[in-house]
Amino acid sequence: MSRLLLISLGQLNGHILEAVARSGAFAEILVAGRDPARGLRKTNQARIGAAIEGHYPAIRFVELDVNKASAARILREIAPDVALAAPSMLPWWRLDRLKGSRARAARAVPFAGWIACHLAPMLAVRGAWADSGLEVPWVGASYPDVVNAVLHRSGPGPVCGVGNVDEVIPKIRFAVAGETGCDPSAVSVRLVAQHALEYFVYREAETPPGEAPPFMLRAELDGRDVSDVAMRAILDPFPIPYELDFNLLTASCALKLLPALAGHAPVHMHVPAPNGLPGGYPVRVEAGRVSLDLPADWALEDAVAGNVASLPWDGLRSIEPDGTVVFTQATSRALFALAGTHYDSLAPDGAAAMARELVAAAAG
Repeated sequence: MSRLLLISLGQLNGHILEAVARSGAFAEILVAGRDPARGLRKTNQARIGAAIEGHYPAIRFVELDVNKASAARILREIAPDVALAAPSMLPWWRLDRLKGSRARAARAVPFAGWIACHLAPMLAVRGAWADSGLEVPWVGASYPDVVNAVLHRSGPGPVCGVGNVDEVIPKIRFAVAGETGCDPSAVSVRLVAQHALEYFVYREAETPPGEAPPFMLRAELDGRDVSDVAMRAILDPFPIPYELDFNLLTASCALKLLPALAGHAPVHMHVPAPNGLPGGYPVRVEAGRVSLDLPADWALEDAVAGNVASLPWDGLRSIEPDGTVVFTQATSRALFALAGTHYDSLAPDGAAAMARELVAAAAG
């Protein structure tokens, strides 16, 4: 049995904590964050819920601020077998709850316009992790399709992200099962797609041809290619609630990923940013390693190019070799309308300052 560390106790890690505690996959779960009172309440609740379901992992909270010099020492003392970090200065769900005079302008900013609010704390996690000397796998869950790619282009980064592309796979399996009468679990799916595709997969209205971002999809049933069924169904209406419970889907993805990274049974799944690649890909996860699992006739260069071509749907033009992200004109205009500052691009070393400005502007 292994030791799991969850860094930053926000809504996502709260859901992951509850799911993993009830799974029996880890003997020990440590939750690290800046609020001991909330941490105590959440870990107590997770212990109770797990015990009701017959699992008794050791769960405790550790006070940790990744911006402080003590962070590396604390991480080293925890010595996890695997870790997942999900910090954000302004998570996506909080935008819908803004009440100030600039709330409308804040909600008009494309998703990638808020990248500084995810990248800044992840850079702090990366720095503390590097200083700790730990060599176990860690997962970055804050806008991982892009943030993790930036981290890898500007220094060391997490082994992968979690969620996003993996959350699309069940819909494809349901569609093939509905047409063929098979069990959904019998359908093999490989999908290369960037974060933005999910908005078109789980929407109420039908997606017109050419409106969704590009993707690569292969579905098979008992060795027979059923990709035509999958392609017809992937963009059909399939509404789900985009609210806090959406994090339950990502928690389910983490429940597969984290034990495999810790050395439990290997799994085939999909993850964002494996080893820093932009967007999401099919992979095999085994003993701390994540390796691509593309069909033999798919070139990695084509898969990466497709995900890069999807970036404008999130509000980005490109990710440069040094980790600088370049915004689309629409994103730049929306950021100026909110904060009064012209942002055409963001280099990693400017993330903290931009994040502070955006958080202050959104609160206004």
